[in-house]
Amino acid sequence: MKGVLSYIEGPRAAAVRRAQAAGRYERVKGKRLVLAVHGTEAVTLEGARGGVEERLWNEVGPRTRLRLFRRTDQGLEPVALWLNEDGLPRDGRGWEHTFAVANERIAALGLEHFSCTAHMLRHSFALKWYAIGKLVQAARLGHLSETEWMDFREQFGDTWHLVQTMIGHRRVETTKEVYLEPFRSLDVEILLAHADGFPLEVFMANVFTGHPRVRTDPLAESS
Repeated sequence: MKGVLSYIEGPRAAAVRRAQAAGRYERVKGKRLVLAVHGTEAVTLEGARGGVEERLWNEVGPRTRLRLFRRTDQGLEPVALWLNEDGLPRDGRGWEHTFAVANERIAALGLEHFSCTAHMLRHSFALKWYAIGKLVQAARLGHLSETEWMDFREQFGDTWHLVQTMIGHRRVETTKEVYLEPFRSLDVEILLAHADGFPLEVFMANVFTGHPRVRTDPLAESS
């Protein structure tokens, strides 16, 4: 969250100020003003044809959300969190272009096998949080007997289900067989022994170097 807050107070705020100074938000077609936000459930909008309407957030589609603005002392500001450099809301599919441009810059520097896609971040997220989940689980539940542990897992699920929920998979098998396949052959005791006292990123880089489904730092491999 610190990174997100830094983005909001830094690059995002600067992009908003530039767009306001250029009058860019005033020219957005079909924009809707947010008059009030009711927690995470609903929002009150200025009606498309005048008046006021209250809608559930779940009923506000992606395209409409890109046109939501709020009025501040400095002028209009997008409600969307992620913005382009011109201050306008970023389409979700726009991240693919961001990664493509970044990959081109890396390739221009002559670095081979050093590319990334937005979807790869989901796999990295899954691997990291599985490791974190196992470490936390061992620290807090290591005192349980085998019977107690089985009872706990039956009631609350295990680390596989934690990652499944965070990723949003319908079936835990997808989480196990695709996203966390590298961990299936890794003994948990090895994970705990190596990770204790070491940065998690270093541990994972060392353990998964050479795994066909894990992209590691090619510069580190060649050094």
